[in-house]
Amino acid sequence: MKRLFLLALLFTLTVYLPSFGQTVALKSNLLPAIQGTLNAGVEFGLGRRTTLEGYGSVRPWERKEKSVNKYWLLQTEIRHWMCQKFNGTFVGGFINGAQFNVGGKSLPFGLFSDLKEHRYEGYLLGAGATIGHQLILDHHWNVEFSISAGYEYIHYERYRCPRECSLLDKKDNYHYIGPTKAAISLIYLF
Repeated sequence: MKRLFLLALLFTLTVYLPSFGQTVALKSNLLPAIQGTLNAGVEFGLGRRTTLEGYGSVRPWERKEKSVNKYWLLQTEIRHWMCQKFNGTFVGGFINGAQFNVGGKSLPFGLFSDLKEHRYEGYLLGAGATIGHQLILDHHWNVEFSISAGYEYIHYERYRCPRECSLLDKKDNYHYIGPTKAAISLIYLF
């Protein structure tokens, strides 16, 4: 009886899922890649106007200018497309998590200004919303422009200087609300 049920379930899924026109896209965000961050994402079509994206990035090495910039990040996002999936404007909601060890550098727009003089080590968990637009380049290639904003709970330890051997200065939590990601992604569709 169990085998018959599993066989019926498998048959139903193989008939039902392709009716949504399952499409898979591989992508990479060019903005962090310019600074040496490895990143990749995969996006699956769930329906005619719905997709699910999994994205990850990692920066496992230090830069030569004596700053520490190591981290990894994972993010899952569900998207609703205004016209059809992988074409035009979309809105989405995401959840993410990351672990970081960063210090001795300046961020744009004066964000976290004491990052230049200190090192921060910890993790973050967050959620938010994305809006973006995809342009079709040809049958298999697209380019995507998107921006995300949301909330990030950040637990960190602050050290007195950017070097890894410095003394612990402070342990705390931070609640961040604002921009979380900007992307110009190159996409290959299957």
